[in-house]
Amino acid sequence: MRDLNKKNIIFLCCILGLIFRVVICFFYRGGWRPDEIFQNLEPAHHLLTGHGVVTWEWQAGVRNWVLPGAIAGIWEITRAMGLGLPVVAVKLVFAVLSVSIIVVFATLGGMLYGRAGAWTCGVMAALWPDLLIGADRTAGEFQAGNTMGLAIGLAMIGRQLQLQGRDNLKPYLGCAAFLGLTVVLRFQLAPAVALSMLWVLFWLPTWRDRIAIALTSLLPVLALGIVDGMTWGGFYPSIVNNFYVNIFKSVSKNYGVMPFYYYVESIISFWQFAFLAFVFLFVKGMKRAWMPAVIGTVIIFYHSLIAHKETSFIYAAMPPLVLVASLGLSSILEKLQPKAFAAAIAVVAMCCCMAASPFKQHMNMVSRIPALLYKVSRQEDSCGVAVLVGSDEWGDTGGYSQFTKRDIPLYFYYDKADIQNASHQYNYVVSYRTYRLIGDALHAVACKGYYCLYKTAQTCSGAPDYSQFEKMVTRAENQRVSGQDPWLVKP
Repeated sequence: MRDLNKKNIIFLCCILGLIFRVVICFFYRGGWRPDEIFQNLEPAHHLLTGHGVVTWEWQAGVRNWVLPGAIAGIWEITRAMGLGLPVVAVKLVFAVLSVSIIVVFATLGGMLYGRAGAWTCGVMAALWPDLLIGADRTAGEFQAGNTMGLAIGLAMIGRQLQLQGRDNLKPYLGCAAFLGLTVVLRFQLAPAVALSMLWVLFWLPTWRDRIAIALTSLLPVLALGIVDGMTWGGFYPSIVNNFYVNIFKSVSKNYGVMPFYYYVESIISFWQFAFLAFVFLFVKGMKRAWMPAVIGTVIIFYHSLIAHKETSFIYAAMPPLVLVASLGLSSILEKLQPKAFAAAIAVVAMCCCMAASPFKQHMNMVSRIPALLYKVSRQEDSCGVAVLVGSDEWGDTGGYSQFTKRDIPLYFYYDKADIQNASHQYNYVVSYRTYRLIGDALHAVACKGYYCLYKTAQTCSGAPDYSQFEKMVTRAENQRVSGQDPWLVKP
C-alpha cells in the first residue's frame, strides 16, 4: 500500500468514499430531520411546480434562497433531460462535491505523515459515518459543515506550505471563500467562521495578504445580500428576521429545550464504542492541529449554550474533529511495517463501518414514509394519496419533493373520521400496519417498518386539492409557534 505515490492514494480514497456516498444517495430517501426536506427541497419543488409545502419559516422570511435556489437549478437541468425532479439527482451532486473533503484531508495527512498520513486521513474522511451521512444531506447545516471542513483543511495546508518555506496564497484564498460560503449557508456558524478568519489572518505575514483574504471571504456574504434583497427585499432580511423570531420571540424554544450536555450525550449515543478511541486519537492529534481542534470544540460549546438543540446543528464540528483524530491516528500508524500498516488500515475501515450502525438505524426510520410516497408516484393509477399518522409525524412524510415526474395530490390526516369523509379524493393511503377503515377494500401494496402503503380504490372522484397538506401543516406549526400545544394525537 505504501508503494503507491500520494496522488494515487488520494485517488483511491476518493473512489472509496464516492462509492459509499452514491450508495447512500439511492438507499435513503428521508431527511436526517424534517428541515432537510421542508426548508430546502419543498421550497425548490414549489418554485418549479407550484406544489409544495411552504412552512411558517418561509412565510416569516427567516430563510434565504441560496440552497433552495441551487437545488432548483439542478432540477431545471434534470427536467430538461426528461428526468423530472428527482431528489437523488440533488443528493448525487452534493455527494460528488463532498469528495473534495477527502482530497483536502488526505493531502494534509500526506504533508504531515507521508503516505501513511494520506491513507489514514483519506480513509477516515471517506468512511467516518458523520461525514458519510452528511455528504448528500440537503439541509443548510450539513452543507455549511462541509464547506467549513474544506476551509479549515485548506487553511492547514496553507500553513504547512508556509512552514516548509513554500508560501502560496491559493489555499488561504480557497479557505476564505469557503468560510464566506459557510456563513451564507448557515449564519449561526458566524462565530466559528470569525475565529477561523482571525487564526488565518494571524498566520499571514503581510497586510496585503490579510486584506486579500478578508475581501475574498466577504464576496459570498455580499452575494447573499443581493439574493436576499432580490427575494425578500431589505438588508439581509433572512438573518434579521431569524434573529427576531428566535432570539427576541424565542420561537425555537417551542420546539424543545435541551440541557447543556445534550450534544456530548448525543455524540456518545451515536459513536458508542468508538467514542473513547476517538477522544484518545483527538488528544493525540491536537499537537499538530490546534486550529481544527479548537474550532470544532468551540462550535459544540457555543451551540450547547442555545436552548433548542438538534444533533445536526453541530455537524460543522465533525469534519475538523475527524481531521484531528485522523492525524492522531496517522502519528501511530506511520511507525508500522508495510504489512501491519495495511492490516491496520483495513481495521480502521471496518471500525468506521461498524460505527455507522446507529446512523443507519436513524436513516432507515426516517426514510420509511418517503420511500412509500415515492412508490405511490410510480403507480400509474395513483390520483391522490393520504397520509394518516400522528399529528407530529408530518415532518417524516417527505412532502411533494418525493414525486419525481408528476405531482399527486397529497393529503395529511390525523383523525380517522376526517380521512374517511374525504375518501373520494385519494385511492392510496400511507399509515400504520394496524390501519383499518370500515368499508375500505384494503390492499397492502408495500410496507416499510411499521408503515404500509394501501390501495383503497381504483380511482378518485373528487377534485384534487394540492394545498390541503400545507394547510394542515400550517395549522400544526402555527399552534406550536404561538406556544400552544399541537393537536392531540388520536389513535
